Amino acid sequence: MNKRNIWIDTDAGTDDAVALIMAMKHDHINIVGISTSGGNVPLDCVVQNVLYIRDLCHNSSPVYVGAAQPLQRTLGTADFIHGKDGLGDIGLVLQGRIPDDGEAHIQLLKALRTYDDLEIVCLGPLTNIALTEQAEEGSLSKAKTIYVMGGLVELPGNVTPLAEYNIWADPEAAQIVLHQLDNVIMIGWDTTLLSAPMYAADIEDIRKIGTPFSAFAMDIQQVRLAWMEEHQEETSILLADALAMAVVILPHSISKQASYSMEVLSGQEDETKRGYIVCEASDQPTSVTHVSEVDKDLYFQLIRDSLSS
Repeated sequence: MNKRNIWIDTDAGTDDAVALIMAMKHDHINIVGISTSGGNVPLDCVVQNVLYIRDLCHNSSPVYVGAAQPLQRTLGTADFIHGKDGLGDIGLVLQGRIPDDGEAHIQLLKALRTYDDLEIVCLGPLTNIALTEQAEEGSLSKAKTIYVMGGLVELPGNVTPLAEYNIWADPEAAQIVLHQLDNVIMIGWDTTLLSAPMYAADIEDIRKIGTPFSAFAMDIQQVRLAWMEEHQEETSILLADALAMAVVILPHSISKQASYSMEVLSGQEDETKRGYIVCEASDQPTSVTHVSEVDKDLYFQLIRDSLSS
């Protein structure tokens, strides 16, 4: 089987980390490049986190430094979930590693010119992706598929009642990606709530795998677990980016999907609507395919397999 050429854009929090391991350890994926952006934590932390995970997986994919801030606003992080360092504040040495030369969105543009089958997997705010389109109009239409972990069709959101974090963090960038392209597949926060809750028994099951990967993947969730335990009755974590990567790796894991036209509100007139996506069922070419349900068994088995060896 020929390898699929994939570009990953990430803000390298605790669920991004699991998703990156899944991609780096999959035999049929060639990671052409990884772009980094400020998001869950500031950009310098994101870069070091990706490089740490690359070393952990003995992977050699190039890692490029991208946008530190959204297109038009100041970055709002989510370190209360991911830890100040983005990987759970468990004492990892996250400094001193050197990224590859090149500006992230320019390197992505070069990759789109080089590979006619490039798939882009977006795990953070869409700033780098939008910058690529701004650098060369029409460039994103060259991608085979753009997978977006972010947004939602069914409320509520996870950063406000109306918005999911990745879209809220840079709504102007999200509008560029979600409003005009014909090759976008969204795996939303609503999808994650339905298909990806990981409960105490699941967490223990992964720990019992007993590899450095399984230990790392669960150890870094401690800040998230503490927050969840404080704010909900049942202990669970939701690894949205891992779910999105499962859809990328196993397209047959999609159980239900539908197409929508999408417009992302900036919130300039009403801050409570920042990042809210106005959705309307649509069969137009520029519709976004929203994956609303994923096979849980396939998802969890892929995580276990990825963390086992």
